[in-house]
Parts: sequence; C-alpha cells; structure tokens
Amino acid sequence: IPLWRVLVVYGLIVLVLVALVYRLFSLQVLEEESWLGQAIDNYTFEISDPASRGIIYDRNGYVLARNVASYNVVITPAALPDDDADIQNIYRELSALIDVPVNEGDVEFAKLFSVCIPGPGIAQIVELGDSIAPYTPVRVKCNISEELARVIREKSVDWPGVTVEIEPIRDYPTGSLTANVIGFLGPIPASREADYESRRFVINRDKIGYAGIETSMDDVLLGTNGLRVVQVDVAGQVLRNLEPPLETEAGDNVVLTIDTRLQKAAEAVLADEIDFWNNDFYNYIRISSGVVIAMNPKTGEILSMVSYPTFENNRMARFIPGYYYNQLEQDPRTPLVNNAI
Repeated sequence: IPLWRVLVVYGLIVLVLVALVYRLFSLQVLEEESWLGQAIDNYTFEISDPASRGIIYDRNGYVLARNVASYNVVITPAALPDDDADIQNIYRELSALIDVPVNEGDVEFAKLFSVCIPGPGIAQIVELGDSIAPYTPVRVKCNISEELARVIREKSVDWPGVTVEIEPIRDYPTGSLTANVIGFLGPIPASREADYESRRFVINRDKIGYAGIETSMDDVLLGTNGLRVVQVDVAGQVLRNLEPPLETEAGDNVVLTIDTRLQKAAEAVLADEIDFWNNDFYNYIRISSGVVIAMNPKTGEILSMVSYPTFENNRMARFIPGYYYNQLEQDPRTPLVNNAI
C-alpha cells in the first residue's frame, strides 16, 4: 500500500477526532451557560395558585357577590390503568353518569373545542391531554351537581385517574336587582395580558371585573395569587419544590352603601310606574327605561340605584354567553348601561 494513502487515511481520522473533541469542548465549556440555562428551563415550572376574590356586601351585611364551589370531573391520563379494557370500562361507567359520550370524533376534532364545551368524547379529550401533559388533569365535564360530585368521588376509589375538581366561581344572590351596580367578571383581555401575567395571574383561567363594582374595585377584590416553582420530569409530573412557595393572599371585601331592601322596593315602584304610564295612560309602549336614585343628603351615600331595564349577571358567572351578550348589546334600551350613572 503506498505510504501517501496511509497518511491520507490517518489524516482524515485525526481531523474527525479533532472536530469531535472541539465540538465537545465547545458544548461543555464555551457554551456551558447557554445549555445549562435551557436545561433548567426544561425542568422548571411555575404553578400559580388562584387567590380567593373578595366578597361584596350591602350596608346591612347582605351578600351581593360571593364565591361558590363549582364541581368539575377531571381525568389524569398518566394515572389511568395500564389495561385498555379497564380504561374503557371506566369511560363507559363515567359516561352513564355525566352524559358525555365515550367516543365522539378524533383528537383533531377535540382540538376544535374549548374546555368544558360539549362535543368530543371522553376518550378523545383524555387522548388529547395525554399527548400534551400526561400528569395534568383534563376536564371532561364541568359544573356538575354536588350530589353527582359525591357519587363520583365514592366511585373514584375504583376508578384510578378520575377525580372531582373544585373550582370557585362568582355568584350574585341578588341577581338582576343589583346587576348594574355590581357588574360581572370576564376573561383577561389580550391588551392587558402582559400586565396581569407579571402579577402572577393566569390567562384563560383568572377573571377580572367587566362592569360595576367588580371593575371599579377590581384591584381591591382581586387579591394576590400564590406561586410555586417546581421541578417536573419530561412527562410533566411534579417532582419537588425548587423554591419556598409564595402563599396566596385573598382579596379584600367591599361594603357598599346600597340598601338591598330599599333597592327592591324602588325597583318594584319603578316597574309599576312604567306599567301605569304605558298601559293605563298612553295605551302604548312609550316609556322603555327609567332610573331611581335614593341618596342620604346628609352624607351623600347612595342607598338605592335602580336602572331599568337590567340584566342577569349570574348568567355570566362561568363564561359570558355570546348570544346573550349580543342580545343585551343590541337591545335599544341599553340594559348593559347603568342609566343612573
């Protein structure tokens, strides 16, 4: 074999080895901080624990806005049995209780629906969640009754991976009577996402005030979310806390000068007065809106603020129905506008 051929082969081997050594040196020494930072980002996850929103009272301590428990059925894909037959049996028994089909469409079909919106089957919802984060519970049915929640909790002993999640939602005991004064909640708008994310609020989960006291006193009612910095594995399972957790701080309560009893009496008087003028005096619908304001002249306190027509803010407690909001917005009597203000 000619010597020059041997030298060429050895030269190529040396060049490959030099390239490999340089690459290893570059990755482990020159670019160490960059790769180390990416590795830390891969296993570090921040969990925001929601704070309880403050309660709104009238001057006599009657609750006008509060938080109540809503029960959701959730399934953790990684906690399901290994045997597919056992999984299908759980799905069938659960389907009979929550009225959600076992199979409906496929995973691509499930991607078209938001959480808690009827459409895909249980198997497709869980399969989609399994492909994203196996250790993260996925909701298959929302806002079930307390009785059904108890039944599912009892059966969950034999249904590994299935449990009931408790979610706080807003409730307005006085409903339409004080809707224009209290307002309602809605999702964080895109224009304000950066601001709320910097304050540890979660987009598409946390809600802010959209009208009335809920928005004018939003910063007081919101509170501060807790924060946990945890280590997760490649499947998303939480392994341990990396930092001491920051506890949640509940929002402050708000007491209004409104007297609910006077508010109810004023609304009844206003409705009777409008009915009298329309039906007994004019004999046609001439008056479609009205206002009653009762003030204590010595202090300036507003004791009653009735704006007619009004709306039902309890219908917007979980989410704002598009058809209902459009109906209110297109109503020429402008029920969403507090005419008293």
